[in-house]
Amino acid sequence: MPDLTDGMAPADAVSAYLEAGGDPTALAASLFDLGWGSPNSTVVWTDIDGDGHLDFAAGLTGAPHAQGIAEDGSVYLWRCQDGAYLRAEIAPPRPDFGPPAIHEARDLTADGLPEVIVAYPLCGAHTCFAQFAVYQWDGVDMVDRFQGASDDMPFPELVIEADDPSSPAAIEITATGIGSVGAGPYRTWSRIWTWDGDARAFVPGEPVIEAPRFRIHAIHDADDAYLRGDLEAAVELYQRAIDDDALLDWPTAGARRQELAAYAAFRRVLSFLAGGDAPNAQAEVDKMAPGAGASAEAYTELARRLLAGYADSELSEACAAVASFARESPDAVLAPLDFGYANRMYTADDLCPLPGS
Repeated sequence: MPDLTDGMAPADAVSAYLEAGGDPTALAASLFDLGWGSPNSTVVWTDIDGDGHLDFAAGLTGAPHAQGIAEDGSVYLWRCQDGAYLRAEIAPPRPDFGPPAIHEARDLTADGLPEVIVAYPLCGAHTCFAQFAVYQWDGVDMVDRFQGASDDMPFPELVIEADDPSSPAAIEITATGIGSVGAGPYRTWSRIWTWDGDARAFVPGEPVIEAPRFRIHAIHDADDAYLRGDLEAAVELYQRAIDDDALLDWPTAGARRQELAAYAAFRRVLSFLAGGDAPNAQAEVDKMAPGAGASAEAYTELARRLLAGYADSELSEACAAVASFARESPDAVLAPLDFGYANRMYTADDLCPLPGS
């Protein structure tokens, strides 16, 4: 039996080991003991090509560099055929990505053969991403059946949705967050890849954003409803941002809640005026006036100026006055809405747009 530590490159050592009759199940543990397994990679011991013989696949690092560090790597498949193991590099290195790792192997297309899910990691100072691949045996080679990018999703979590074993599974990947305090509260979102039989590929659907957990994200939803002209929904969503104790504040409970409530009330005034409902706008301003507090007073002043400007002219001119005030007092008006670079940035012109703009 060959010694895995006899100086051969990892892939060559594995080939020699298997050809000499070594036990693949024992080999799996040895790879990680030797530091040859790609980080976070599993090993696969299953029938990849449907010939009745178990095959072996592993994500391996490359040969160590002069400094003893192996930065590249590949996913290899050893197919058992006629008593021999045929090696193929099924997931070679990709520029700018780390060593590819096997996520898992399972039948995703309901054809009776397992596909191999591979992740190519890409990590920065605070956050990691991954480009996924799904390798399928096509009768000759392993072919990547994964379409579209996944490397725009920070700290991705992959889940297989397979309710019906007789139908192809779906691949759901969720972006879970950015590992930097400066990013602010993160709103998770996901994409689902489904099997397209004609294209013979897993194709991505549209992004799906989670329901708001943080108060600022409820504000964003309300702003979006206003911009698309759904004023009734906007008014309700702004009220939720004011009242809902279940919404999370950032970075601690209660932080900036008063300012966001005042901003939401101001935007309720704007929504009422955009719908021609001056009486309800006046009633909203009247509710804002008592005890607004210094941190929220700027938004109360915005609401007063907006209502007064609307009474004297068109809404567009009233909004121009609001934007002018915001440019003069950015620390009081814009800074409370800044929740880090993972969230939208507000300008003076964003405070009082017209619906549909």
